[in-house]
Amino acid sequence: MKKLLGCIILSTISLATWSQDEAEEDRFGKNFVLKFAPTQLVAGEFNFSYEQRVARIFSLELEVGPTISQFGLNFGNQRLWRSDIWEFDPINMDADANIGFHASLAPRFYPLSEDNELKGLYLSPVFKYRRYNYLIQDISGVLDDTKASLSQLIFRFNMGFQFWPGDGNFSIDMYFGVGLGTFDINNKYMDNYVDDQGNVQSRWVGTSNTGVRLNAATGIKFGFGM
Repeated sequence: MKKLLGCIILSTISLATWSQDEAEEDRFGKNFVLKFAPTQLVAGEFNFSYEQRVARIFSLELEVGPTISQFGLNFGNQRLWRSDIWEFDPINMDADANIGFHASLAPRFYPLSEDNELKGLYLSPVFKYRRYNYLIQDISGVLDDTKASLSQLIFRFNMGFQFWPGDGNFSIDMYFGVGLGTFDINNKYMDNYVDDQGNVQSRWVGTSNTGVRLNAATGIKFGFGM
């Protein structure tokens, strides 16, 4: 009888422990999501992100990836607002595409979430740095290739909606945001000059152009999390 009672007690404790573990797992819900944003390809970005939950309705999202200049629609990329609105000015007519990078950090707040699932409406300030690199060639072959660049520092406020179809591990994240972005264009052009011996020489001369412009973005991210 004592053995039977002991088995019952042990079984009850084991069941309670298992139930508590299951409850803890349900309580914590989704912890992280790995995502890719195909819509950012139009801006020359290969955009990968990682979202980690840090509290019940708070998370942090990190975006990283390479950029390719003169890729996509070149909106805010190869062409940038540098004068009148909607008047586009290329960074350099002789520039060729090159690899750059981007990175951003964004805390997220899910005001309507009660189940720790990283889902529903969210608000998110975004801090982002983006750099496009360009390769400039001397078509006459006199000078070696040189580089130009376009750097952007962006602060944007995003609002979006993330959901998990069928409550599975696949996520869809749709967002829209507006803010401000600085730009710093470091360009090169070829200049001819006469040296001390009276010979005509060629050289690269650098130019710089900076400013602040309205920044807006919208898109969709597909992810996997658990």
